[in-house]
Amino acid sequence: LAGAAACEPTRAPAYDGKATFAHGVASGDPGPDRVVLWTRVTPAAPGPVPVRWIVSTYRKLRRVVAHGEVTTDDTRDFTVKVDAPGLQPGRVYHYGFIAGKERSPIGRTKTLPVEGVDSVKFAVVSCSNYVFGFFNGYRAIAEREDIDAVLHLGDYIYEYGPDGYGGEVGARLGRAAQPPHEIVTLSDYRTRHAQYKSDPDLQAAHAVAPWITVWDDHETTNDSWQKVSHYQQQSEGDWELRKRAALQAYYEWMPIRDPVAGRPLEAINRSFQYGDVVTLLMLE
Repeated sequence: LAGAAACEPTRAPAYDGKATFAHGVASGDPGPDRVVLWTRVTPAAPGPVPVRWIVSTYRKLRRVVAHGEVTTDDTRDFTVKVDAPGLQPGRVYHYGFIAGKERSPIGRTKTLPVEGVDSVKFAVVSCSNYVFGFFNGYRAIAEREDIDAVLHLGDYIYEYGPDGYGGEVGARLGRAAQPPHEIVTLSDYRTRHAQYKSDPDLQAAHAVAPWITVWDDHETTNDSWQKVSHYQQQSEGDWELRKRAALQAYYEWMPIRDPVAGRPLEAINRSFQYGDVVTLLMLE
């Protein structure tokens, strides 16, 4: 699997603290010359964490074609997102991260082709409810390296508490929702995303190919639409604040390019061109 090896550093950033990569690595929103790289560090102590990122044409990252350093902290829940530039179209790349002496798993990604495209292969998934069963479908994706991208069409997480959809099944399987209540606050949404990305099968699927994602409703709450959610209870506070918290956590925890400065968080519609074979339009 692409995520099985550990990242081989060319130079570790100056960081004396301890940190782990407990949530894997991911890539997404590929372009012909760039791709978004993602991970999350879990530091042993509070404070900013410098993280080095590396892109290579070799699985063990021994020939570096792009690299850099970023710093993350609790303002973005210690997630790391890099828009790695200067890549070649239609190429498979491998990538990883370093925090101090800790190396992340190695991920595999692919840029968009410009020409010479005969076919395109997507893995298409949606409605992934952690508590309702094991992520065997993600494991099946992780076992293939002929996929150009994974398309997730929404409901990447579910917002319910233990009495919600799938709660009884989760209790029997030992996959109870965290936090153990319906998620409402920014901390809640971050915790739920972290739980999903703790799943080894989901981590492996993220590590094998770039993901192109769009949200549906459960990333915020069921049947949410524009300025109202029919499932928002008065006890759950202001809907606009809840929606903004959900979208912030989504951008922090997903390998999706952030909106252009000055545009709203809701500006998620975008397109991807695979030569003259496929034009992929991702619409909310």
